[in-house]
Amino acid sequence: MANKPGVKSAKKHGTENETKVLRKLGVNEMSQLAMYTLDQYRGTTVSCRYEIPPHLASAESRAQLEDAVKVAVVDTIMRHPMLQVGIIDATSKTPSWIQLESLDLTQHINWLHLTKHDDFQHTVQETFCTQLDDHFPDLSIRQPGWKLTVIRHGNAPIMEALLTWNHPQFDAMGAKVFHEDLLTMLNADSGTHERTGLDDHVLKLPQAAPLLPAPIEVLEKLPVDLKHLAKAFWEETRPEFLNRDVSRATWCPIRLSPYKTQFRVFFVDNTSVLTLQALCRQNQTTITGLLNGLALISFAAHLDTAATPAFQSSTIVDHRRNLPPAPPDAPWGTSDRAISNYVTQCLHKYDTDLVARIRSKLPTNTGSDEGDMEGNRALSADLVRELWVVSAQNRREIAAKLEAGLRNDLVGLFKYVSDWQQTMGGIAKRARHFSWLVTNIGVLDGGGSTESGDGDGDGQKWSIGRAQFGLSTEVPMAAIEFSPVSVAGRGMCVGASWGDCVVDVTLAERIMADLELWLVQLAGQS
Repeated sequence: MANKPGVKSAKKHGTENETKVLRKLGVNEMSQLAMYTLDQYRGTTVSCRYEIPPHLASAESRAQLEDAVKVAVVDTIMRHPMLQVGIIDATSKTPSWIQLESLDLTQHINWLHLTKHDDFQHTVQETFCTQLDDHFPDLSIRQPGWKLTVIRHGNAPIMEALLTWNHPQFDAMGAKVFHEDLLTMLNADSGTHERTGLDDHVLKLPQAAPLLPAPIEVLEKLPVDLKHLAKAFWEETRPEFLNRDVSRATWCPIRLSPYKTQFRVFFVDNTSVLTLQALCRQNQTTITGLLNGLALISFAAHLDTAATPAFQSSTIVDHRRNLPPAPPDAPWGTSDRAISNYVTQCLHKYDTDLVARIRSKLPTNTGSDEGDMEGNRALSADLVRELWVVSAQNRREIAAKLEAGLRNDLVGLFKYVSDWQQTMGGIAKRARHFSWLVTNIGVLDGGGSTESGDGDGDGQKWSIGRAQFGLSTEVPMAAIEFSPVSVAGRGMCVGASWGDCVVDVTLAERIMADLELWLVQLAGQS
């Protein structure tokens, strides 16, 4: 049989098999893959706490519950082709997505049943942290880089579902879509757990090649002005001793090993979230802008003035809203529901004058006991004014980035990279740029009660009551990565990741404590 375009033959395990190459990885996908293969990154997790309908919550219904989840996962897989494909030639200059014949669901869905003596919340957090640093199976095995771990505590009417994935497969907005679609599939379950192509734990995939979401550089123009390109080239090639940018995170040198992620999280109740959102609207900003502003004050408070006269941070920006309509036959529907990689970065700089002004308004006496210290850590009226100014500026920069589309965007520069392994290896040998990063996947529709008290009414439907988001440490990127996520009507979790032995644990925990305290303070002052 003659090969069709995009198809090549390959031998595997001594037999003749046809490996169907679907397309080359896009530039976003290639940069993430290079970080993974160089062990500069390992995994990302979005975890959701599902509330189980009563008819599936009893011990006698365990098999039925597991079956319902498996079928809902299968339906989600069939809606999203990026959950069905593997990678070939991962360490080459041109890795590609390939079509797979089947998926062994035992490699993608794992149940952890706890006894009444086990601590559910502790197990969830321990599993969450462990999975951030787990390696995926060797890419040569050719299976998709994602897994769902479900934790169940006795007969409790809840379960925690942790989706962990390899970032080349999709971004965190894609993980949010996964959980929302999984919830839809669970609630659409007819009770007949039969699906075409599903034989016990093996899912036979369609013979027709799946339609993959196109990479961002195919969907959108990526214009780069000559001046911007020249500046980027100079910054890439100039010797370190010629770099006079004092906003870089030189206080936190890049370390390749040991590789271990520290992760912490705190929760903000829904009443406080609603108040904070109202305050953000009043001050022309967003929760993302606010977290950037709070981080600036905290970093300025805890780091040495001489070592950090200025700062840089980064906000991850989702470009799905700017994409053209999805193809009519796209199984995922609209462009905003695509599980793929459509994010880029918005860079922020905080100059020496701003940082000095903020430091001048910080309390000079930290207090002699814990009570005094907490009281003295509260934001003064002057600092609150500075906070809203900075937060509004962050929001304007993000809005401008979205308005400008992808002109002079980092992704536009990616197309000039010919060897991602070499490029990412080189970045890890230079000074770190960002002291922190904020990646906010926004508000997840949990399908349950909202702040107005409206819900499904009969308690017979699945819903999501809580979500959590975390990243493994990204070796050459930000020193601390903040990862908030909310569930509509249910509150917000704010996570933070950093490299063990890279960022001092005491420093990072103090910064997290500041953010939690100040969010509570702001919510209580309105």
